[in-house]
Amino acid sequence: MNPPIAFPRPLLAAALSAALSCAWTSSAGAADAVPFQDWGNSAGSTPSIGVGAALSADRNLPKSSYSDNPSLGFSAWAHAGASWWVFNLTSTASTTIRLATVDPLAAYKPGLTVWTSGSNIFDGGTEGTTEVSNVGWGTPHSFNAVGQIGDYGTYWMSSDGVATYGNMLQTLAYAVTGPSHEAATTGWGETIQQGIHDISIDDVWERGITGSSGANWLELSFNQLQPGWYVLFAGGTDDTLTAQNLRLSVTTAPVPEPETWALLAAGLGMVALLRRRRRPD
Repeated sequence: MNPPIAFPRPLLAAALSAALSCAWTSSAGAADAVPFQDWGNSAGSTPSIGVGAALSADRNLPKSSYSDNPSLGFSAWAHAGASWWVFNLTSTASTTIRLATVDPLAAYKPGLTVWTSGSNIFDGGTEGTTEVSNVGWGTPHSFNAVGQIGDYGTYWMSSDGVATYGNMLQTLAYAVTGPSHEAATTGWGETIQQGIHDISIDDVWERGITGSSGANWLELSFNQLQPGWYVLFAGGTDDTLTAQNLRLSVTTAPVPEPETWALLAAGLGMVALLRRRRRPD
Protein backbone atom coordinates (compact mmCIF):
# COMPACT_ATOMS: atom_id res chain seq x y z
CA MET A 1 0.00 0.00 0.00
CA ASN A 2 1.56 3.27 -1.11
CA PRO A 3 0.70 6.43 0.83
CA PRO A 4 -0.40 9.45 -1.17
CA ILE A 5 2.41 11.72 -2.34
CA ALA A 6 1.81 15.27 -1.16
CA PHE A 7 2.03 18.05 -3.74
CA PRO A 8 0.73 21.61 -3.16
CA ARG A 9 -2.51 21.29 -5.12
CA PRO A 10 -3.03 24.85 -6.38
CA LEU A 11 0.61 25.23 -7.45
CA LEU A 12 0.78 21.85 -9.18
CA ALA A 13 -2.62 22.22 -10.83
CA ALA A 14 -1.80 25.71 -12.10
CA ALA A 15 1.57 24.55 -13.41
CA LEU A 16 0.01 21.57 -15.17
CA SER A 17 -2.69 23.76 -16.68
CA ALA A 18 -0.17 26.23 -18.05
CA ALA A 19 2.22 23.60 -19.39
CA LEU A 20 -0.31 21.23 -20.90
CA SER A 21 -2.52 23.89 -22.48
CA CYS A 22 0.26 24.61 -24.98
CA ALA A 23 1.12 21.09 -26.11
CA TRP A 24 1.30 17.50 -24.93
CA THR A 25 4.09 15.02 -25.46
CA SER A 26 3.99 11.62 -23.83
CA SER A 27 6.94 10.32 -21.88
CA ALA A 28 5.10 7.33 -20.46
CA GLY A 29 3.61 5.42 -23.37
CA ALA A 30 0.36 5.35 -25.30
CA ALA A 31 -2.74 7.12 -24.08
CA ASP A 32 -6.38 6.08 -24.68
CA ALA A 33 -6.77 4.40 -21.30
CA VAL A 34 -10.50 5.16 -21.34
CA PRO A 35 -12.86 5.16 -24.34
CA PHE A 36 -15.42 7.83 -25.20
CA GLN A 37 -19.05 6.83 -25.70
CA ASP A 38 -21.29 7.86 -28.57
CA TRP A 39 -23.93 10.51 -28.07
CA GLY A 40 -27.37 9.96 -29.55
CA ASN A 41 -28.79 11.17 -32.87
CA SER A 42 -25.62 10.15 -34.73
CA ALA A 43 -23.56 12.85 -33.01
CA GLY A 44 -20.66 10.42 -32.63
CA SER A 45 -18.22 10.24 -29.74
CA THR A 46 -16.45 13.61 -30.19
CA PRO A 47 -19.11 16.14 -31.23
CA SER A 48 -18.75 19.91 -31.54
CA ILE A 49 -21.66 22.06 -30.39
CA GLY A 50 -22.43 25.76 -30.26
CA VAL A 51 -25.01 28.02 -28.65
CA GLY A 52 -28.51 26.59 -28.77
CA ALA A 53 -27.33 23.02 -29.34
CA ALA A 54 -28.02 19.91 -27.27
CA LEU A 55 -26.55 16.47 -26.74
CA SER A 56 -28.11 13.41 -25.12
CA ALA A 57 -27.07 9.83 -24.44
CA ASP A 58 -28.73 6.91 -22.65
CA ARG A 59 -26.58 4.30 -20.89
CA ASN A 60 -27.03 1.58 -18.31
CA LEU A 61 -24.76 2.63 -15.45
CA PRO A 62 -23.60 0.46 -12.51
CA LYS A 63 -24.75 1.16 -8.97
CA SER A 64 -21.38 2.28 -7.55
CA SER A 65 -18.96 2.90 -10.42
CA TYR A 66 -18.56 6.54 -9.44
CA SER A 67 -18.22 6.04 -5.66
CA ASP A 68 -19.31 3.89 -2.68
CA ASN A 69 -17.82 0.58 -3.92
CA PRO A 70 -16.17 -0.84 -0.78
CA SER A 71 -13.73 -3.04 -2.73
CA LEU A 72 -12.24 0.13 -4.29
CA GLY A 73 -12.06 2.08 -1.06
CA PHE A 74 -15.24 3.89 -2.22
CA SER A 75 -13.33 5.47 -5.13
CA ALA A 76 -14.27 5.57 -8.82
CA TRP A 77 -13.89 2.76 -11.37
CA ALA A 78 -12.95 4.18 -14.78
CA HIS A 79 -13.70 1.06 -16.85
CA ALA A 80 -17.14 0.27 -15.44
CA GLY A 81 -20.26 0.69 -17.50
CA ALA A 82 -18.84 2.73 -20.41
CA SER A 83 -19.14 6.01 -18.54
CA TRP A 84 -16.98 8.60 -20.37
CA TRP A 85 -18.19 11.30 -22.78
CA VAL A 86 -16.53 14.32 -24.40
CA PHE A 87 -17.74 17.32 -26.37
CA ASN A 88 -16.22 20.41 -27.93
CA LEU A 89 -17.94 23.72 -27.18
CA THR A 90 -17.31 26.11 -30.06
CA SER A 91 -18.55 29.37 -28.50
CA THR A 92 -19.19 30.79 -25.04
CA ALA A 93 -22.53 29.57 -23.70
CA SER A 94 -24.60 29.10 -20.59
CA THR A 95 -24.39 25.31 -20.30
CA THR A 96 -26.42 22.83 -18.28
CA ILE A 97 -25.44 19.18 -17.80
CA ARG A 98 -28.08 16.85 -16.38
CA LEU A 99 -27.90 13.19 -15.36
CA ALA A 100 -31.15 11.41 -14.46
CA THR A 101 -32.78 8.00 -14.57
CA VAL A 102 -34.82 7.34 -17.70
CA ASP A 103 -37.50 5.86 -15.46
CA PRO A 104 -38.55 8.79 -13.23
CA LEU A 105 -39.42 6.36 -10.42
CA ALA A 106 -36.19 4.33 -10.48
CA ALA A 107 -34.12 4.23 -7.30
CA TYR A 108 -30.61 5.41 -8.16
CA LYS A 109 -27.99 7.85 -6.82
CA PRO A 110 -26.00 9.35 -9.73
CA GLY A 111 -22.60 11.02 -9.65
CA LEU A 112 -20.93 13.22 -12.26
CA THR A 113 -17.58 14.99 -12.77
CA VAL A 114 -16.73 17.62 -15.40
CA TRP A 115 -13.15 18.34 -16.52
CA THR A 116 -11.61 20.43 -19.28
CA SER A 117 -8.70 19.52 -21.53
CA GLY A 118 -8.70 22.97 -23.12
CA SER A 119 -8.13 23.41 -26.82
CA ASN A 120 -7.16 19.75 -27.32
CA ILE A 121 -9.42 16.72 -26.97
CA PHE A 122 -8.60 14.58 -23.93
CA ASP A 123 -6.23 11.83 -25.05
CA GLY A 124 -7.74 9.29 -22.65
CA GLY A 125 -4.89 9.17 -20.16
CA THR A 126 -2.44 6.31 -19.61
CA GLU A 127 -2.55 3.02 -17.73
CA GLY A 128 0.41 1.78 -15.73
CA THR A 129 1.40 5.01 -13.99
CA THR A 130 3.16 5.37 -10.65
CA GLU A 131 -0.13 5.40 -8.73
CA VAL A 132 -1.39 2.60 -6.48
CA SER A 133 -4.41 3.19 -4.27
CA ASN A 134 -4.61 2.54 -0.55
CA VAL A 135 -6.43 -0.73 -1.29
CA GLY A 136 -4.04 -1.90 -4.00
CA TRP A 137 -5.65 -0.72 -7.25
CA GLY A 138 -3.76 1.01 -10.04
CA THR A 139 -5.16 3.76 -12.23
CA PRO A 140 -7.40 4.14 -14.05
CA HIS A 141 -9.10 0.89 -12.95
CA SER A 142 -9.64 2.90 -9.79
CA PHE A 143 -9.08 6.66 -9.73
CA ASN A 144 -9.87 9.91 -7.93
CA ALA A 145 -12.98 11.34 -9.60
CA VAL A 146 -13.50 14.22 -7.16
CA GLY A 147 -9.97 15.63 -6.87
CA GLN A 148 -8.33 18.50 -8.68
CA ILE A 149 -5.83 17.59 -11.41
CA GLY A 150 -2.54 17.01 -9.58
CA ASP A 151 -4.19 15.19 -6.65
CA TYR A 152 -3.22 11.57 -5.99
CA GLY A 153 -5.31 9.32 -8.21
CA THR A 154 -5.38 11.81 -11.12
CA TYR A 155 -1.78 11.51 -12.38
CA TRP A 156 -2.86 9.08 -15.13
CA MET A 157 -4.89 11.95 -16.65
CA SER A 158 -2.06 14.48 -16.58
CA SER A 159 1.31 14.17 -14.80
CA ASP A 160 2.95 13.10 -11.56
CA GLY A 161 5.39 15.98 -11.75
CA VAL A 162 8.03 13.79 -13.40
CA ALA A 163 6.39 11.95 -16.30
CA THR A 164 3.47 13.11 -18.46
CA TYR A 165 0.61 10.65 -18.90
CA GLY A 166 -2.26 12.73 -20.31
CA ASN A 167 -3.40 16.21 -21.27
CA MET A 168 -6.21 16.96 -18.82
CA LEU A 169 -5.98 20.51 -17.49
CA GLN A 170 -8.47 21.06 -14.70
CA THR A 171 -11.37 19.58 -12.74
CA LEU A 172 -14.27 22.01 -12.82
CA ALA A 173 -17.01 20.44 -10.71
CA TYR A 174 -18.46 17.24 -9.33
CA ALA A 175 -21.81 16.12 -7.93
CA VAL A 176 -22.61 13.17 -5.65
CA THR A 177 -26.12 12.16 -4.57
CA GLY A 178 -25.10 9.06 -2.57
CA PRO A 179 -23.20 8.75 0.72
CA SER A 180 -20.17 10.89 1.61
CA HIS A 181 -16.81 9.32 2.49
CA GLU A 182 -13.94 10.74 4.52
CA ALA A 183 -10.36 10.80 3.26
CA ALA A 184 -9.21 8.26 5.85
CA THR A 185 -11.42 5.57 4.27
CA THR A 186 -11.04 6.19 0.54
CA GLY A 187 -8.75 4.61 -2.03
CA TRP A 188 -6.86 7.78 -2.93
CA GLY A 189 -7.25 9.77 0.26
CA GLU A 190 -9.92 11.91 -1.38
CA THR A 191 -12.90 13.35 0.47
CA ILE A 192 -16.12 12.43 -1.36
CA GLN A 193 -18.85 14.83 -0.33
CA GLN A 194 -22.53 14.55 -1.12
CA GLY A 195 -23.85 17.58 -2.98
CA ILE A 196 -22.81 19.94 -5.78
CA HIS A 197 -19.20 21.16 -5.71
CA ASP A 198 -17.43 23.83 -7.75
CA ILE A 199 -13.73 22.94 -7.40
CA SER A 200 -12.34 24.96 -10.31
CA ILE A 201 -9.09 26.76 -9.53
CA ASP A 202 -9.73 29.89 -11.63
CA ASP A 203 -12.29 31.54 -13.92
CA VAL A 204 -10.55 30.71 -17.19
CA TRP A 205 -13.13 28.14 -18.30
CA GLU A 206 -16.34 29.40 -16.69
CA ARG A 207 -17.71 32.26 -14.58
CA GLY A 208 -19.43 30.28 -11.87
CA ILE A 209 -20.98 26.85 -11.32
CA THR A 210 -24.27 26.06 -9.60
CA GLY A 211 -26.42 22.96 -9.41
CA SER A 212 -29.16 20.96 -7.77
CA SER A 213 -30.15 17.34 -7.26
CA GLY A 214 -33.11 15.15 -6.38
CA ALA A 215 -33.91 11.55 -5.52
CA ASN A 216 -32.50 10.13 -8.76
CA TRP A 217 -31.09 13.08 -10.72
CA LEU A 218 -28.54 15.87 -10.63
CA GLU A 219 -27.82 18.99 -12.64
CA LEU A 220 -24.78 21.25 -13.06
CA SER A 221 -25.06 24.73 -14.62
CA PHE A 222 -22.02 26.59 -15.95
CA ASN A 223 -22.16 30.34 -16.38
CA GLN A 224 -20.31 31.46 -19.52
CA LEU A 225 -18.65 28.14 -20.25
CA GLN A 226 -15.77 28.94 -22.59
CA PRO A 227 -14.92 27.31 -25.93
CA GLY A 228 -12.91 24.13 -25.53
CA TRP A 229 -13.07 20.39 -24.90
CA TYR A 230 -14.97 19.03 -21.88
CA VAL A 231 -14.93 15.55 -20.38
CA LEU A 232 -17.73 13.91 -18.39
CA PHE A 233 -17.60 10.83 -16.17
CA ALA A 234 -20.89 9.45 -14.82
CA GLY A 235 -21.93 6.56 -12.59
CA GLY A 236 -23.68 5.39 -9.46
CA THR A 237 -22.83 6.46 -5.91
CA ASP A 238 -24.81 4.01 -3.77
CA ASP A 239 -23.68 0.39 -3.49
CA THR A 240 -27.00 -0.71 -1.92
CA LEU A 241 -28.97 0.00 -5.12
CA THR A 242 -28.97 -1.57 -8.60
CA ALA A 243 -27.86 -0.51 -12.09
CA GLN A 244 -30.29 1.68 -14.02
CA ASN A 245 -30.69 3.32 -17.41
CA LEU A 246 -29.52 6.92 -17.15
CA ARG A 247 -29.87 9.85 -19.53
CA LEU A 248 -26.99 12.30 -19.77
CA SER A 249 -27.83 15.59 -21.48
CA VAL A 250 -25.98 18.80 -22.33
CA THR A 251 -27.87 21.95 -23.33
CA THR A 252 -26.47 25.35 -24.24
CA ALA A 253 -28.03 28.81 -24.35
CA PRO A 254 -26.83 32.32 -25.21
CA VAL A 255 -25.08 34.27 -22.49
CA PRO A 256 -27.26 37.30 -21.59
CA GLU A 257 -25.90 40.56 -22.99
CA PRO A 258 -24.80 43.24 -20.50
CA GLU A 259 -27.78 45.36 -21.57
CA THR A 260 -30.12 42.51 -20.65
CA TRP A 261 -28.60 42.25 -17.18
CA ALA A 262 -28.87 46.02 -16.75
CA LEU A 263 -32.55 46.01 -17.73
CA LEU A 264 -33.21 43.08 -15.41
CA ALA A 265 -31.48 44.81 -12.52
CA ALA A 266 -33.39 48.01 -13.21
CA GLY A 267 -36.65 46.08 -13.31
CA LEU A 268 -35.94 44.36 -10.03
CA GLY A 269 -35.05 47.74 -8.50
CA MET A 270 -38.34 49.24 -9.67
CA VAL A 271 -40.29 46.30 -8.21
CA ALA A 272 -38.54 46.76 -4.87
CA LEU A 273 -39.30 50.51 -4.93
CA LEU A 274 -42.97 49.93 -5.66
CA ARG A 275 -43.18 47.40 -2.85
CA ARG A 276 -41.69 49.91 -0.41
CA ARG A 277 -44.13 52.61 -1.52
CA ARG A 278 -47.09 50.29 -1.05
CA ARG A 279 -45.96 49.20 2.41
CA PRO A 280 -48.32 50.65 5.05
CA ASP A 281 -46.83 53.08 7.58
